[in-house]
Amino acid sequence: MQEQESKTRLRESVKIRHYIMNLIYRHPNEKMLIPGSNELAAMFGVGRATVTRVLKNLVETGYLEGRRGIGTFTKIQNFIPVHGEMPPLVGLLAGDGKYFYYPYHVWSLMANSGLALTRNGCNVRTLNLTGPDGESLYTEITHQYLDGLVAVDIGPERFDLIRRLHDEAGLKVILQVTGSLELKNPAVDSFSFDFRGAGREIGRKLLEEGRKSIDFIFLNEVTAVLLDGIRSICSEAGRELKVTTFQWDTPDVFAKIAARYQDRVPDAIYVHGEHYDTLRDILDRSGIDTRNRCRLIAESHAIHSEYHGLRLHIPFEETGFEIGNRIAQHFHTSGITPEHRIIPLSVFSEGV
Repeated sequence: MQEQESKTRLRESVKIRHYIMNLIYRHPNEKMLIPGSNELAAMFGVGRATVTRVLKNLVETGYLEGRRGIGTFTKIQNFIPVHGEMPPLVGLLAGDGKYFYYPYHVWSLMANSGLALTRNGCNVRTLNLTGPDGESLYTEITHQYLDGLVAVDIGPERFDLIRRLHDEAGLKVILQVTGSLELKNPAVDSFSFDFRGAGREIGRKLLEEGRKSIDFIFLNEVTAVLLDGIRSICSEAGRELKVTTFQWDTPDVFAKIAARYQDRVPDAIYVHGEHYDTLRDILDRSGIDTRNRCRLIAESHAIHSEYHGLRLHIPFEETGFEIGNRIAQHFHTSGITPEHRIIPLSVFSEGV
């Protein structure tokens, strides 16, 4: 119970701090009188002690100053631009905002979006959220006092939240959705990667090599689209491709894969993302030849050594910059019609 109360006080403390920092951000050349401690406590549903602690910290760090008998005011900061207005503030959100760490594809999109935005005169902030559902996430995001939002690694279950942030909260929003999804008449700008098209290209290469089976490590919402593309090409060619799939959250899954390859050389293997090194180790210990016998398929960003096989290149960096440039346009040009862009992927034969 005490731990939960501590977390609640911490969340509310952050909200109070954001509220005051937003006053400074939106009124850069003015000394703004902030509400009194009783009023702030009522606004955020906390005790005065919590408010006092936040205000004391902001005074000590140079953001607020007290005037005896009058109240507490914001201080003018030296980071104010020459024109007296702060740049648009854009939040960078990964998934539901609760990621414990950022894998390569997520951070690449966020980092390069942020670089493009800051090069276009915007400021950015990453968002760490706690809400368990769409309603609480909406409330948390609107309390960030943003002008825009870049949301990456977002699935269809969050589309209503994104649309609401645009329609009701007035945010200029761009999202990158997982998988090959084509949105008709999108409410906001969106990007997705053409995994199905890449799967079809992989399928063509497997057919050319006479491959008859593939092990798919691992199957999820995104890689299922890639597999659908592979299967579609084989079906159109009247060829049957035997597929064995593995789920990453299966208990002892790598031990089961290792046991499978002790007495069997797979025809082809697709390995998803950061699992490549683990699979590579299994194949090496099993003595499986990936130059001639087994066709290995992996994503470019996961390969860090000599490689033989089909390499799937997903342009995360380029797409991140495109996302950042696109949302920056919304701050400079009015009336931009939202678009959904499907980003093509490339498949290369490397070392084979």
